[in-house]
Amino acid sequence: MNRSFVRFATAALGLVLSASAVAAAPKFQMPFPCKQVWHGNTREDHSPKLAVDLSRAKGEGDKVVAAAKGRVSKVRNLGNRSYGKYVVIDHGGGWSTLYAHLNAYSVKVGDRLEQGQALGTVGNTGTSFGAHLHHEQLLNGALQKIKFDGRGIHYYDGRDRYTDYKSANRCP
Repeated sequence: MNRSFVRFATAALGLVLSASAVAAAPKFQMPFPCKQVWHGNTREDHSPKLAVDLSRAKGEGDKVVAAAKGRVSKVRNLGNRSYGKYVVIDHGGGWSTLYAHLNAYSVKVGDRLEQGQALGTVGNTGTSFGAHLHHEQLLNGALQKIKFDGRGIHYYDGRDRYTDYKSANRCP
């Protein structure tokens, strides 16, 4: 068989697999109970760039829930460094979500969670400046643009601003 064709076919197959993995993304919901409104903030200097910080007045201690069903793959406490207390959920198909700066977590590695099930509370741990939830959606370890309920969030557009998002997680 022609080597050029084999390389082309392999590359094309890789693109098809990548596209199908993205298409197979869970329908992530906001990581908060039904109908709660949170301010989402992205910044040019946010690290990592595609993450979102979610906050609201007097939000410290509020319940954080799974954005989609999955298995807890990581529970860590980095103290006053980086993400502080955080949880990672593996949703299958290469997809995972990260929930950071938690005040507390109520899960352990291996726990299976349904969408909307509690995993911890909003906090101000690690290198955080005020109570908020740092949220990431990843595919095979690479950060992806965040979607809640199938819709992309607003990303930094040259000015710092908050966008309000209302949770539809486990709404009847």
